[in-house]
Amino acid sequence: MPLQAITSAEPIPGYRIRERIGAGGYGEVWTADAPGGLVKAIKFVYGFLNEDRATRELKALNRIKSVRHPFLVSLERIEVVDGQLLIVTELAEASLKERFEECRASGLPGIPRDELMRYMRDTADVLDFMNEEHSLQHLDIKPENLLFTSDRGQLKVGDFGIARVLSGGRTMATAAGDVLGTPAYMAPEQATGSAVTPATDVYALGVTVYEMLSGSLPFPPADS
Repeated sequence: MPLQAITSAEPIPGYRIRERIGAGGYGEVWTADAPGGLVKAIKFVYGFLNEDRATRELKALNRIKSVRHPFLVSLERIEVVDGQLLIVTELAEASLKERFEECRASGLPGIPRDELMRYMRDTADVLDFMNEEHSLQHLDIKPENLLFTSDRGQLKVGDFGIARVLSGGRTMATAAGDVLGTPAYMAPEQATGSAVTPATDVYALGVTVYEMLSGSLPFPPADS
């Protein structure tokens, strides 16, 4: 059985689990009281490290851990505990998706254009930096992975579990035969498992902009 995130447990010495704040296809995220009286986020990656899912995430983190940018969520520790991958990051207060839902609840169709464009300029800046300086593609840009930390005016890119290095400007978007990413935001080449390019993340960002402004996806998935 994989390591369980249990309230008050210390999966990493000095990091005491508090509560679960999210879950996705690759793992669960919990808040934790950290040394120095700080609060951090710990992601428990599903599966053991010798399984494809956890191994892919560790490889992606090894690609991203040396990248420094003010609009990237800070990656603070990577630990393997009883064969399970644990990732400690700075704690996000909310996601762009949650900001969108706040706007919808107030009667707006989406996030106001001027506000959204400010966030998207910052996101585009970090995606350009990742590509131009490190030949990296995120490959899972979506509202849930664009995060506010301590300052609601500043958005950061998080969750690098399927990041890939471009070789000669292209790389494959599959692993072990599975297409990686979130279908609603995938560029056509990513959805078909073909070679992706620097434009692949730009496509996902464009879909995000459309959805956050209008309240709907430009190309809803077939099963939606």
